[in-house]
Amino acid sequence: MTEEPSQQITLIDESGVERRFTMHDAFDLEDVVYYLVEDVEDPSQVLLLRENDGGLETVDGDEFARVIAAMETDKAE
Repeated sequence: MTEEPSQQITLIDESGVERRFTMHDAFDLEDVVYYLVEDVEDPSQVLLLRENDGGLETVDGDEFARVIAAMETDKAE
């Protein structure tokens, strides 16, 4: 089985600094699109992002726990 190469994306943070991430997963849950990404230079930095008004924002707190639980039980599409 051949593994697909990981897709790398560049995101600009709130300070205007460009950061490169490896995209691990993109999925839809309850009509919201989420992305699981890992910082290329710091693999311990893994973010869950969601689409919001044409941009992306970090997911945390209760929403983070709910989305991760849905991923783990394969409820996300």
